[in-house]
Amino acid sequence: MKKIKFLLISLLILIVLPISVNAASGTIKVTSRTNQVVVGNQITLTVTLSSSTPIGSWEMNLDYDKNYLELVGTSSDSGSSRMASVMQSTTGVTSKSYTFTFRTKKTGSTILKVGTYDIYAVDESQMSISSTGRTIRIITQEELEASYSKDNDLKSLSVEGFEITPEFDKDVTEYSVVVPENTAEITINAEENDNAATVTGAGTQTVTQGTNTFQIVVRAENGSEKTYNLTVEVKDANPINVTIGDENLTVVKIKDYLPVPNAYQETTVNINDFEIPAYTSELTGFTLVGLKDASGNIALYIYDSNANTYKIYNELKLNNLTIYPTNTDKVLDGYKSGTITINDVDVNAYYVNDDSRFAIFYGINVETGEEGFFKYDKDNQTAIKYDDEMLNVLNEKITLYTYIIFGFIGLFVLMFIILICALKGKKKHKNKEIKEKKDNIKEIKEEKKDIVVEKENSKTKQQPIVYDNVNNKKKKKK
Repeated sequence: MKKIKFLLISLLILIVLPISVNAASGTIKVTSRTNQVVVGNQITLTVTLSSSTPIGSWEMNLDYDKNYLELVGTSSDSGSSRMASVMQSTTGVTSKSYTFTFRTKKTGSTILKVGTYDIYAVDESQMSISSTGRTIRIITQEELEASYSKDNDLKSLSVEGFEITPEFDKDVTEYSVVVPENTAEITINAEENDNAATVTGAGTQTVTQGTNTFQIVVRAENGSEKTYNLTVEVKDANPINVTIGDENLTVVKIKDYLPVPNAYQETTVNINDFEIPAYTSELTGFTLVGLKDASGNIALYIYDSNANTYKIYNELKLNNLTIYPTNTDKVLDGYKSGTITINDVDVNAYYVNDDSRFAIFYGINVETGEEGFFKYDKDNQTAIKYDDEMLNVLNEKITLYTYIIFGFIGLFVLMFIILICALKGKKKHKNKEIKEKKDNIKEIKEEKKDIVVEKENSKTKQQPIVYDNVNNKKKKKK
């Protein structure tokens, strides 16, 4: 009976008391990859609405200070700071994000937050939302650079499996390590002291017999750099040293270390009672061995076993040709001689002038053994066999044309002389005719004069004589 009474009382309480239901909740967050930006630059922020309960619809607005920020882009459908969506399905969404890009206008600090919003669940009940904003600091470029870290130290430096000397100290920059003779590569471990810094030169590195030098460079956030030098000595119990000029080199004893030339076959040569890996070619007649400098750089050299001499072997790979450039006593007429750089190799060459696109150099085609001049195109960095047959034909034509031109010039001069002589003869003949005419005119004048004189004399004879009795003189009769 008591049990039934208890159940009735409990039922009555459930009927009388109101049933409380917790409203659905969610969050609005404004985030960005950085909270600091240089004035005049852009910054992108993300507004994220999320909830564990499906969201049916929403309307919210991102508040920002237009004195500091100018909206230049957004993923919102409105194209503005307003974000809204009506219920499109019964399932809803649990998260929705919008991006906003702003251009900063002046220095200072400003806050971006979602100030007003209405969020509804799929059952159209209003959701309880908590909202957090984002503070952005706008600074000058000078302020940004002043804030950069200057730390360019290493925190640690080691060679995996070996001990470096001296013990690492961030203020010491010179280290060395000795490794066994058969070591082909090492692993350098280097950790920066500041996470904002970057390290280059660490990792797996190839080493060869003798001295190998590596540089580990630490670049601080502000751009300043610090270099740590590591010398790795690969043991060589009996090194073969070679001196060329002022440079001290060492013969390479391990084939894997050698560069591989084109069209050569592997072989060995005996140097100081050691079998040294080498390359040979019947076409060029060369035997190549490797020499290493103090920095660990390996290059091929032409080895003359009879004279025990070494000469650098520079192989030029140009389009489909492999050429070994060499010197010659042959001279190309009409060209200047000098040097040009091909694939970082200085080569003796001939060219018309310093600005010429083409140059001619002498060499050996290592694939065919053919020796002669090659024409190099500086623009395309290609080479072809130089053939002077066309040039000789052209020269012959030029010579022929020269003779023809000189012949025409001679004929013109001869005709000119003949013309001058003819003009002179004509002028002389004309002068003679003029003189003859003058003489004839003179004779005519003389004849006329004689006639006048004769007439005068005739008149004088015909006049009667009259006497002047007074003066006793003769007078002419008027």
